[in-house]
Amino acid sequence: MRLFDGFDFYPALLPAKDFVRYRDAKVRFSSGDLMEEDKALIFEEAEKALGEEIPILLPTVYMRFIRDGDRGEYETPYFKRRQMLRALTFAEKLQGKGRYLDKIIDLAWLISEETTWVLPAHNQRDAPDAGSCLLTEDVEGEIRKIDLFSAETAAELSNVVDMIGEELSGEYEMVRRKILYEIDRKVLIPFEKYLFGWEGYTKNAFLNNWNPWIISNILTVTALTVADDYRREALVVKAVGILEKFTDTYPLDGGCDEGPSYWGAAGASLFDCLEILYDLTGGKADVFSSELVGNMCDYFRKAFISGNYVMNFADAPAVYDAAANARLLWRMSRRTGNREMGNFARYLAWREGSFRPEIPAHNTVYRKVANYLEKVPPYQGGGVVTRASFPGITVAVMRDGEDFDKGFFFAIKGGNNGESHNHNDVGSFVLYRDGKPVVVDIGVGTYSRKTFSAERYEIKPMTSPYHSTAEIAGYAEPAGKEYRSEDAVFAPDGSSLSFELKKAYPEEAGIVSYRREGKLEKGKATVTDTLKLSKEEEVVFHLVSFEKPEKSDGGLRLGSCLLKFDPALSPEIEEYVFEDVRFVETWKRNSVWRIHFRTRVKEGSFGFVFTPAE
Repeated sequence: MRLFDGFDFYPALLPAKDFVRYRDAKVRFSSGDLMEEDKALIFEEAEKALGEEIPILLPTVYMRFIRDGDRGEYETPYFKRRQMLRALTFAEKLQGKGRYLDKIIDLAWLISEETTWVLPAHNQRDAPDAGSCLLTEDVEGEIRKIDLFSAETAAELSNVVDMIGEELSGEYEMVRRKILYEIDRKVLIPFEKYLFGWEGYTKNAFLNNWNPWIISNILTVTALTVADDYRREALVVKAVGILEKFTDTYPLDGGCDEGPSYWGAAGASLFDCLEILYDLTGGKADVFSSELVGNMCDYFRKAFISGNYVMNFADAPAVYDAAANARLLWRMSRRTGNREMGNFARYLAWREGSFRPEIPAHNTVYRKVANYLEKVPPYQGGGVVTRASFPGITVAVMRDGEDFDKGFFFAIKGGNNGESHNHNDVGSFVLYRDGKPVVVDIGVGTYSRKTFSAERYEIKPMTSPYHSTAEIAGYAEPAGKEYRSEDAVFAPDGSSLSFELKKAYPEEAGIVSYRREGKLEKGKATVTDTLKLSKEEEVVFHLVSFEKPEKSDGGLRLGSCLLKFDPALSPEIEEYVFEDVRFVETWKRNSVWRIHFRTRVKEGSFGFVFTPAE
């Protein structure tokens, strides 16, 4: 959907001199506008940064990604520098006494001096998602890459100039000029001169969170540092065209195939862009009533389970700090007029009994400033999603009752195995009861060189046998967009989703038809598989249980649930001990349990019925 069709940004954009006054009237950041709890955390973080050494970034550490695939040793100090800079800048803006100024100058100078702001993992190949421009010839001395974090670094430094620019005058003028020079050289000029794969201009462009995430930061830089009106207009017009490439490919239902954590960089970053454009035009560029925008904003509420558990297909982790989005969701609800989203935001903000302060963390600087200025009213009920359908990504969400922490939560997906941050998981499902995991998607481990390479599907949790899917005649689901579900049927009342899975497997599996249905009724979740094969073959239905399965009452007890299944199925239970520390940190345990239900069949129907274990 093209959000800005027919809208001319040239006459709508406020001149730079007027925008500054408009922004200052609308987006204030002074001690009188922040909660005392927020200010206390800002100063706590700043004092900590004041007493710490600035991390060193070594070229040999940058090279580790090539040598052994390690990302963390470089990324940890890289992000630490930026977190320190932000905390100190916020504190100096609030206090204004120069206490933090020298450390800010040291950090801003060192970050500006970094040879590249592009992460090692994004600087090794010419794939579009690595930030490379679409031209192949090399020009010595030119910077030809923009990745997520080079754009974000430019926004962080722009925030320094904007917030404490008056203090960067006189003897410090060279620091301000250095910051602006490096922002220009490393981000704005490459953006103006070149096209990039993440922008969506290539044939069969593969668009994901890179598009709005990068553009949100380029718009931030434009708003805060570009004084020339002609240049500002050109930057904004190009940015809007790129955003419309992204929204053109996004399903109208707002479903994010990258999952809830990446929604924070996809749909939520688009919202950041729309807010900045609204401000840059004095409110004239207002598309918040768009059905697509409303649905994209509401995705997170629909994917939320309970506590810090979220629906986690693809690379999204199952455990996520949901309350960190409370103020963002409150702002979204106000902009889009979605009262239930607002109730959900209030629930997240107040669920611990008092309003949660904004946690200092690595995030887009525009959103962080905007969040500090939000005050969310106490929770008074509502906000629970009982049914949600996403035909664009073939996902259905079902909740048993209207309480976040009681009853069943069930989600099932079709889709394809060429999605952004893909796992081979067509047909997979997750099940929670009373806010606790029962059947899980293991999630994603620590990112390394292998994660985004031809070796991706050598990582076990990326493969279909480590999801709640089936192997047929010895064949698991392969990777690729052509391996997909078809003929999805969403029940009108949202209580079930079924789809054909024949195309999710290679032809050699001999599948004539394989249909899976997921259904949730009061107190009962059912997954039914109906198969017809060209000949009798072994079929193995995999299921990933959070708790160790125990035999019980003719079935298996999985924690708080009883699982009944066809007696023709022979279950084998295997403990999967995590090989990656990130899984241990996510699930707070060392393993989960894989159940393999084996049978030989040419044609048949098999049901898996989950009920409460009393």
